[in-house]
Amino acid sequence: MTAKCHLLILAALVGGVFSRNALPQVQMSVNYQYANLAYPGALLTLPNAINNGGMVVGSYFDSSSNQHGFLFRDGKFHSIDVPGATATEAMGINDFGDIVGDYQLPGPLNFHGFIRHRGEFSRLDDPNAGFGTKALAINNSGVIVGSYDDAHGYIYRNGQFKTYDAPQLTGETPNTQLNGISNLGWIAGQVFTGGIWRGFWIAGGDFGFLESARGVDSEVTAINSHGDIVGCHDSNSGFISFGLERKEAKQGVAEPFPRQHRLASCTTGINYARAIVGVYFTVSRPYGFLAVPTITLIASRPLDHSVQTNPVNLVATASGTRDITQIQVWVNYKQVFHVNGNNLNTTLTLPTGPNQRLVIQAVDSQHRTAKIVASVTVQ
Repeated sequence: MTAKCHLLILAALVGGVFSRNALPQVQMSVNYQYANLAYPGALLTLPNAINNGGMVVGSYFDSSSNQHGFLFRDGKFHSIDVPGATATEAMGINDFGDIVGDYQLPGPLNFHGFIRHRGEFSRLDDPNAGFGTKALAINNSGVIVGSYDDAHGYIYRNGQFKTYDAPQLTGETPNTQLNGISNLGWIAGQVFTGGIWRGFWIAGGDFGFLESARGVDSEVTAINSHGDIVGCHDSNSGFISFGLERKEAKQGVAEPFPRQHRLASCTTGINYARAIVGVYFTVSRPYGFLAVPTITLIASRPLDHSVQTNPVNLVATASGTRDITQIQVWVNYKQVFHVNGNNLNTTLTLPTGPNQRLVIQAVDSQHRTAKIVASVTVQ
């Protein structure tokens, strides 16, 4: 199969295969199928976002190293250039095809945000900006998030800009970037504090950091309406975390830092079907990618780090682009049970003791797998 055919198949899968009626999530694992995403003839292609219809926006550098925005739709690329701009980046897209980004002009205050609605460009300049505004994401309500002067985040709603600066240590210079916004209004971003970049998300009045203050650099680049986030720690360490707000017992109780599942390099966008885009790096150069789920495994019982009494109830379901042939149960690296098909609901007597390693694994007809690993104390 040619790379172009492979990409066309993935584009079709992104738009149509996956149900929007998600099951309640406790633990989840997704197996992805990847394909290169490269603008024809470009030196470099950088995908930035993907909407629920499978349309991707980003930027590319032509043979003369000039930067242009692009839209990838129905397997075809379309260039995006703000009239008169020396460089254009397309950063976000909603389900109506409205595109936001930034562009550069000669002279002072040379970075400007834009929104393209029905093919027409409108300029976005935060009135507090000293040298530039970037529009980084837009949702179906038309709310835009981004940053100005590479220092402050902003939320643009109903024609009004509102500055948003994430929590920092006393005396630190503001440095917040808002990267993504879901159709529920949840926001993803990062802030420079304590000497590192800390990825975060905002869900209504609930603010959460990706990990502890003394961790490593991280950025949260996008969020969908499941509450899934994606991002990266560096160019070779991308991640996805599933269903953030479903893990909280009640408001006011501290949430655990979300479990991060590793993805290929830096992931920049995710849609409701959990299709993702981003950039992966080789020794010679970076490449853009598009990836779609081939297997989605959801386990609701038992909970990770839970205490169980024998016999233990195990409940899981799997779906994918191919038939799910088995769901297997492994305990301490030994397979102890399997069921044919895509549903597991059984009770098993497990070894007693703390921190038993429990793995639930789904296998499809092409022998691809997705697995969930839990640590369970059994009494």
